[in-house]
Amino acid sequence: MIKGFKVYTSTPVSYKTDDVAKLQHLLVQSSFFNLLLVAMAGALLRAYPFLDTLPFTYKNLLHGHSHFAFGGWVMPILLALIMKLFPELVRKAHYTHWRNLTLLMLASAYGMLLSFPLQGYGLVSIIFSTLSVLAGYYMVYLLWQALKDMPSKTSYLFLKAGLFYLAISAIGPFATGPLIAMGQSGSPLYHNSIYFYLHFQYNGWFLFAVMALLYKQLETREKGSYGKTVFWLMNVACIPAFALSLLWNKPSLIYNYVGGAAALLQLVALGYLSKDVQGYKTSHLWLQHLLKAAFVAFVLKLILQAASAFPAIAAMAYQNRNFVIAYLHLVLLGVITVFAMASTFQHYYIRRSINIRTGLVFFFVAFIVTELLIAGAAAGNLWGFSIPYYTEQLLFFSFFLPTGLFLIFYDMSRQLRVLMYLD
Repeated sequence: MIKGFKVYTSTPVSYKTDDVAKLQHLLVQSSFFNLLLVAMAGALLRAYPFLDTLPFTYKNLLHGHSHFAFGGWVMPILLALIMKLFPELVRKAHYTHWRNLTLLMLASAYGMLLSFPLQGYGLVSIIFSTLSVLAGYYMVYLLWQALKDMPSKTSYLFLKAGLFYLAISAIGPFATGPLIAMGQSGSPLYHNSIYFYLHFQYNGWFLFAVMALLYKQLETREKGSYGKTVFWLMNVACIPAFALSLLWNKPSLIYNYVGGAAALLQLVALGYLSKDVQGYKTSHLWLQHLLKAAFVAFVLKLILQAASAFPAIAAMAYQNRNFVIAYLHLVLLGVITVFAMASTFQHYYIRRSINIRTGLVFFFVAFIVTELLIAGAAAGNLWGFSIPYYTEQLLFFSFFLPTGLFLIFYDMSRQLRVLMYLD
């Protein structure tokens, strides 16, 4: 037995007395509340041109928004879903580990949300962002130890690989400090260190964790016969695909070839994944529609990633930052968030009330329309046209997102409280 770990041997207890279950509910409610805060910060960013005075700059607020999106929304909700779908891993570590991890994760996230808008990259914000990285390493350690001696199921393989990419992604932010000290702030090397972090978060940890959760659900129904093929194709492609993040600097064409080959491997993996999820049904039709929406966004993400291997497309994306913003939102909102919502609703027994249904409509209206506006504005810069009242429209539809998320969070919290009481 590993020192500091204790295997649970008692039979499962009810939610009323089960501290682990209560912790999961705390993570879910905190995550969705944090997603609401992320959406509100995003709306404030888009309102910035219309506001005369604010106690912080646009750039600092943007840093707080992005850091909190990762640390306050994605990390806690993935942890909550992993704890729910992989109880055999949770039981391998004592409850105090999961409690301490949750507290560290949430405290560092709120610290970043408050400190970055006020001081940008200053002492306090760097301390909290470092604590957030340490929370990630803590989670890597707990889950990696729990995965030891587990069978080589597809879900476990994806989870282990995702944890590896989470661990190495921190090389990026850790490298920025020395680069700034050496006067390299704003240099290609500085930007590449940031893209290193983003790539192994988005295309590594986030995506592989989602795949682990998906295949865990497939395995419970004895589906997913192509799972290991999908895993090896995506795993082999992940590191070379980082070359696509370097094309903005116009390196030699070998980077295009390497990145393009990785993108093709991912498309082949998509073909096998499509066979695995074909015919997969959830307990309710509306949850199945959510999963289909996440899958469509994933398909679009892989197509755009493959297209970026062409030099002309890569240059176009570099010259028009809105294309990059639209792509990042496609992955974070369209793939990760929609999948996380569907999985949370299904496995935490959230019913489709009128508030949940209305909130989802608002969410998708905001997501789809703002994506079209951002991509349309970028296309307009290329082909010489403009979208009338673009800034006003973007702001207007951005408010649909926090409105919808408030309805979802409010009703979901109420349902979770009822479930806790009944159990």
